[in-house]
Amino acid sequence: MTNTSANKPRVEIVGSFLPPEELENSLNEKVRGNLSEEAYHAEEDKVIDRLIDREIEAGLRIVTDGEIRRKSWARDFWEGFNGMSRERIDTGSIHQDEVVRHDLLRFTGRIEFNPEHPFFDKYTHMEEITAGRAEVRQTIPSPGELYVRILLGSNGDIAKLYDSPETLVDDIVEAYRKTIEEFYRRGCRHIQLDTGVWGRLSDPEFDRQLLLGGVDADKVTETLIELINRVVEGRPADLEITFSIAADETRIPRWFDEKELTHLHLMLEKIDADAFLLPFAISSPQDIDALRWLPEGKRAIIGIVDGSLPNLESVPDIVEAIRVASRYVPVSLLSISPTCGFKVRDRERQGLNYETQWTKIALLREAAEQFAQEA
Repeated sequence: MTNTSANKPRVEIVGSFLPPEELENSLNEKVRGNLSEEAYHAEEDKVIDRLIDREIEAGLRIVTDGEIRRKSWARDFWEGFNGMSRERIDTGSIHQDEVVRHDLLRFTGRIEFNPEHPFFDKYTHMEEITAGRAEVRQTIPSPGELYVRILLGSNGDIAKLYDSPETLVDDIVEAYRKTIEEFYRRGCRHIQLDTGVWGRLSDPEFDRQLLLGGVDADKVTETLIELINRVVEGRPADLEITFSIAADETRIPRWFDEKELTHLHLMLEKIDADAFLLPFAISSPQDIDALRWLPEGKRAIIGIVDGSLPNLESVPDIVEAIRVASRYVPVSLLSISPTCGFKVRDRERQGLNYETQWTKIALLREAAEQFAQEA
């Protein structure tokens, strides 16, 4: 059968890439005081420029900056809002622990849109480097992620952290809406909302944290759906919103758990996203049957190679996962990806290196080609 895009899934990425060793060396020099902030940022620019070129060479139609500049997964973005602390984190782990302590989020007023948000110029740099050779995706933490961080950090009493608890949801919605509008004005047509919350809403430990604060998990689910849908309501028709879920960088949602499936079912049916990035265990392709709840016309990006470990998955196993997914989603609306970003907390322990991520992407491309040939 002719190998066309109609019967071949697209290969996509979650967003983050490991930095090359040269940039890590430059960071160490900056920390030691041997390299200026300006010189270090110039090195970052060079790395991102080469990264985007290589993404395009790897056949990716939608590229990111690899989140190379981020020191903290979510706080770098949130601290760009007015009303939130700008204290930078230049050392420590890339991802924060799930348990949020009181000193991790600081507020100087109500959360508000910042027209000078530092992510805007970073996005413009991506557009300039890409120069129309590919589309650019801006990844940002989901608005629901910010809400839950505040909820957990205050033990359910939002007033402990936020001076205007009654307007918190409205403030988050307004700040996000205006920020996304500015990305769009600058040419962005792909926004990815990343969340770890949906991947652990029914985790017993997460439930325990909520209950200790007197918070009803089901009520949290309703608020999260409201937040996201209000943020993206009325968006331009050519702006694609992708909702990406995970439990953390090494765990995927518990698709086998009946209670968790209830939350995931609600997410797929009620969140007004155009595409969903959903990680699955390649050893359990039957879990992909959850795509039966995906509304018609939505895109599905299934994460089926582990982005946190160097071991290579079997091409036939990936092809089988594609085959299961294609029962529920037309191949023209189906993509395959890693389960998580490549920028992980314990890179050395997990054995990742800079080239591993490209090998994983090539593996996905090989599987997509094989599926198309067999279709």
